[in-house]
Amino acid sequence: MKPTIVIVSHVVNDAVTHGFVPAAKAMDFHVVLITDHKFNHLKLVDQDNHFNPDDILECDVFNPLELIEVITEHHLIPEAIFSNSDHLQTSTAICAQFFNLPAKDWTVTLKAKNKHFTRQVLDEKSLPSTPSLLLHQGDLSQSRTLNLPVVAKPKEGVASMDVQRCDSNAALESYCETFWQKYPTSPVLVEEFLQGPLITIETLGDGKNLFAVGGFDVELSAPPHFIETAAHWNGSQCVQFRDECLRQLKAFGVGFGVCHSEFIITDSGPVLVEINYRSIGDGREFLIDNLSHNLWFSTILKLHLGHELDENFTIEGSARVHYVVAENSGTITGTSTSFIDQEDDITTQQQVLKAAGEHIQQSYSNKDYLARISLSSPSGQALQPHLDRALATFNLVPIKGVTA
Repeated sequence: MKPTIVIVSHVVNDAVTHGFVPAAKAMDFHVVLITDHKFNHLKLVDQDNHFNPDDILECDVFNPLELIEVITEHHLIPEAIFSNSDHLQTSTAICAQFFNLPAKDWTVTLKAKNKHFTRQVLDEKSLPSTPSLLLHQGDLSQSRTLNLPVVAKPKEGVASMDVQRCDSNAALESYCETFWQKYPTSPVLVEEFLQGPLITIETLGDGKNLFAVGGFDVELSAPPHFIETAAHWNGSQCVQFRDECLRQLKAFGVGFGVCHSEFIITDSGPVLVEINYRSIGDGREFLIDNLSHNLWFSTILKLHLGHELDENFTIEGSARVHYVVAENSGTITGTSTSFIDQEDDITTQQQVLKAAGEHIQQSYSNKDYLARISLSSPSGQALQPHLDRALATFNLVPIKGVTA
């Protein structure tokens, strides 16, 4: 009988369906997916033979007690319990600890997910940070104690959703009014704006050692929003500040499993923006997998199986991603489709995320991506000519007032 691995998931996500599940199957595990969106995952099983978990169970995955009950009631004896969801790191960690399996520290996952808690930890540990405060509906008076401009965001948001730079008190008041119309009981985290380029640091930890395997120099859209438009693997900023970022993450408490963290490189050095205690997403996890010769997902799962990380594990080569972002709402027109092109060891993959005929409602987040163009070369070849070639033929665009 095959050993069992449990993967906990929320909505259908490429990293799980085309990364972690196939990796676990290739490692000869009986793969059980537990989700609160069972129907959507079953639908994908029928449509895509690359996604083939052995069982799909359903429960409230945000509740660790329900996770424990469904595993117990189905007489599962898992070797590992793992999630790659921002939202589910804490419930999954508690569940894994209940079954005496390797797990992230749930107190750290909670402090990482809640950005207000993150700022508190940075202050308590005297780590680089930026002044911030939490605003509740009806009380904007505190915000005037911060220096403008500020960044307003949900305290547990993801994917730059509802994140906005505000250059005046009036702009902040307008943001809060709009936000609270949608989420009347949710507080707003307001932080003094950090000036400088954005980088990411990708870490792996086995509980004893934490390694920075690389990161991305990231390009952002123009203010007031923060949409990631492009990223370059192991760019100059990431390489220069990697060690200091790693020091800060260790001091914060990051230590086990995979973690994706973002820093702004200010004049005085890197300052943490946020910790996403899971693998990097938006297609870049597959770039890293290509560079690591298809070892990224399996290496992460092995950590949760109790394996130590090979100190010689490195990810070399060149990689970059370019996101085609919708500049307005509308119905998408054009003829561009998804493709994969291989030339020498350079892989160019264009993934159309919004097809012709679909309507897109601009959200000023990664939900506005029309397509993702990813390029990688394990030998480190130049990628710009191949990106230029792909962009020259891309023609999807949303048109206002067009009816599909």
